Amino acid sequence: MTNFDIFRYFLYLGIAGFGGPLAIINHIRQDLVYKKKWMTLEEFRDFFGYSQIAPGPLAFQVALYFAYFKKGFAAAVLAAIGLVLPSFLIVLLFSVFYKEYRDINYIVWGLYGISPVIISIIFHSGFNLSRSVFSRDKFQYILFFAAIAVSILYRIHILFLIFGAAIIAVIYYTSVERKNKGGEIKSLSVLSFAYISKLFSGIILYGRNLFLGFAEQLNVTVFEMLTVFMKAGALTYGSGFVIIGVLRQDVVENLHWLTAKEFLDGIAFGQITPGPVVITSTFIGYMVSGIPGSVLCTISIFLPTFIIVMFLTQVIGKVKDNSVLKAAIKGANAAAIGAIITTAYFLSKDALVDYVTFGMFAAGMLVLFFTKIKPYYLIASGAAIGILVRLIF
Repeated sequence: MTNFDIFRYFLYLGIAGFGGPLAIINHIRQDLVYKKKWMTLEEFRDFFGYSQIAPGPLAFQVALYFAYFKKGFAAAVLAAIGLVLPSFLIVLLFSVFYKEYRDINYIVWGLYGISPVIISIIFHSGFNLSRSVFSRDKFQYILFFAAIAVSILYRIHILFLIFGAAIIAVIYYTSVERKNKGGEIKSLSVLSFAYISKLFSGIILYGRNLFLGFAEQLNVTVFEMLTVFMKAGALTYGSGFVIIGVLRQDVVENLHWLTAKEFLDGIAFGQITPGPVVITSTFIGYMVSGIPGSVLCTISIFLPTFIIVMFLTQVIGKVKDNSVLKAAIKGANAAAIGAIITTAYFLSKDALVDYVTFGMFAAGMLVLFFTKIKPYYLIASGAAIGILVRLIF
């Protein structure tokens, strides 16, 4: 197994990896444990467990851990590029086509049918994640529903909710542990937090200088784009839809770079292409500032996860069983998954506009909850129905 072998495999996975993060992770398990025998099942379980610690896309993290622990830093870089590059190029092509031809009737009608289906996919993703992540933990459900209510009623930024839920969870779970065990609770060292803070400051400054050459071609400042996308990639736990929710608040509500409808169309492109759903960042970047913007936003969304994982590889043995960290992640996950539901709620205002779209949304929910049909088949069906309905009426 060489670095090139690792790059070639993850490039293949970037092309063939449909179905979301868990499907991609299952591909890695089947291919690298049983077919190629590049790692043991125990190693795979370790890498998958480690991926719960850092924010960012799960499948991307598993790929990084595998490549780093097997062949080092260069292999991790190649694995990251291989996994992301195909979906980046595909979404970029979709984005160019969309910007040039989105006013054509058939494109408008297809997107009219896709939008309610996307809402059903986001809702289903949130509820599905809550059942698998929370298990029977009632406190996580309390945080989950509280995050939904607060976000909808007061429109508090998702990241504040995630941090707040993490702090509340640490207080709750550590107090429960003290009560049950009567022992001292370990905490992460202040040094580690200081080091991570310093690391992120360095990343932002380095990123700003590295991409400053794009400035003249961008419609917004490089630093502003870096801040929005690196913040979303660095601080968001849970599904890729959580990151999408964070981006929606900044890109649509705060900065008005895209309309809600354009943002929803971008999510559709992220869903029908292989690789992580956060590749929607490529679409956003292109719509805002063309190809330089698409490159900048794509790198910015994945770079924080890459840096954090590379840091964690050095200290993973010390932090993976830390009770405070586990409690914080539980709280962050609860609020993050709640954010998926609120994202669907706000986007639904632009997607569910008549009886037909409400009916398509309801049908999509029924199909997702009671069948095993893949989301991209639903999206294709939604486009076909949208065109057919508009042709008839």
